[in-house]
Amino acid sequence: MNLIKKITYITLFGLTIFSCNSEKKVNISEDSAKDAFNKLTNLVDGFAENSIQKGNANSFAIAIYKDGEMYQNYYGEIDKEDNNKPNDSSLYEIASITKTFTGSLVAKAVLIGKIGLDDDIRKYLKGNYPNLEFEGHPITVKHLLTHSMGLKNKHTKGFEAISNKVTSGTYDYKTDSYSIDDLLEELKTVEVDKKPGTVFAYNSVGPELLAHILENVNKKPFKMQMDAFFKELGMNDTYLQYSQNYKYRLVKGYKGEVLAPIDHDPVYGAAGGAISTLPDLAKYMQYLIDNKNGPWIKEASRVLFTDPDDDEQIGYLWQSIGFAEEEGCYYSKTGTSNRIQSGILICPDSNYGIIVMVNNTSDQAMRDWELLFFRDIEPMVIKYPKLDLSSVFRKDFNENPKKAYQNFRTLKSDTVTYHFAVRDLNNFGYDLLNDKEYQKSIAVFKFLTEEFPENANIYDSLGEAYFITEDYKNALISFKKALELNPDMKTSKNYIKKIKELSTQQ
Repeated sequence: MNLIKKITYITLFGLTIFSCNSEKKVNISEDSAKDAFNKLTNLVDGFAENSIQKGNANSFAIAIYKDGEMYQNYYGEIDKEDNNKPNDSSLYEIASITKTFTGSLVAKAVLIGKIGLDDDIRKYLKGNYPNLEFEGHPITVKHLLTHSMGLKNKHTKGFEAISNKVTSGTYDYKTDSYSIDDLLEELKTVEVDKKPGTVFAYNSVGPELLAHILENVNKKPFKMQMDAFFKELGMNDTYLQYSQNYKYRLVKGYKGEVLAPIDHDPVYGAAGGAISTLPDLAKYMQYLIDNKNGPWIKEASRVLFTDPDDDEQIGYLWQSIGFAEEEGCYYSKTGTSNRIQSGILICPDSNYGIIVMVNNTSDQAMRDWELLFFRDIEPMVIKYPKLDLSSVFRKDFNENPKKAYQNFRTLKSDTVTYHFAVRDLNNFGYDLLNDKEYQKSIAVFKFLTEEFPENANIYDSLGEAYFITEDYKNALISFKKALELNPDMKTSKNYIKKIKELSTQQ
């Protein structure tokens, strides 16, 4: 039985509301730590290269920060078969990750009393906006930060139209424009049809209005504020609304085989207008972890809203804030431009962060990005300095199955250095099955039945692989063995029934 559920960035992690105030420490010698970190990053390299070999993604950029150690690397080619591997000067469109910088500037302003979370946003807008409330409940700053303004869908039509031009590649920098004045004028016509603070509706309007509020309270252009913030973070190669100026350094990206247009964020760029290098994003990640108890960082990463539909917790434009049993508190953000899919995950309790970027936004490439991030890399980092033997097995198997079997049998008793879960090994068999590597999948499941002969689920999985390849004889043997070990194995019962039905039809 397949134990993998569909991975989604928003719902992957833990469940409970948290306070990021615990500290996890593992005592390990300096030499042992370096050796373990090198082994970890070697595994990461193997998984990234294997993802590239699938042919869906052009290139990956990865950074991992753990217990003071930083690792950064690039894989693949920006343009397939052009031998142009990304490097430290490559600029990536980080899209909605930009929102976290906007949110942090708001957090700073809140802490010094310039902005109140519960302030009616009309306090900061010139003009008359009687429509920006629902049954006496106004839109507040908190609602802008948490995508819970309550606006009627698609009611900022001009803003949406210009955004659609960017997405479709029809935006003309010479003739098309949309400014904050346009947005403020359009804001007079929107309808608030839900109580603000009750319904999550992801949007880019909120961050742009927050940028306008920041200009009003700090008396400086928003871009100047962001540039100063980047410098404070040590991000000297990160820029807001400069994609055209640096277009020759921008990493080209694709939608499958089609070159995608350069991204552009209308108005201030507060929602997605930043471009950055991997080293600069790694500095950001390290800064947030090393200064996790800093006032504005603690404020920016705290929960302000919980989506009632899926329990997603949101802070100052950070999403997926929560607490997990092993890694402790975490917060994260993804960014999707026309060209680039990116993600940053911060786990301050466990002193680690991960960044993964891919320059192809096809469904297949996005899936490979997702699996590389959350299936391959993050579980290994959580268990570090112990190494995930399941990951070692998977890397070895991709190179040499015989070597994988021998190494696993040799290392599985070394519980000081390694850990593993049988379900992860079983899921690897399903990965191969889903990739239509049928014989490899069967080989993995057969090996696992030899290693774990009392595990009914593995026999059930082997039976499913045989069934898919129409080897009903061996499928039946495996399903019967699964039921012998676990008479309640429903999937085995169902498959046996299917096999009997097929036999009567022949």
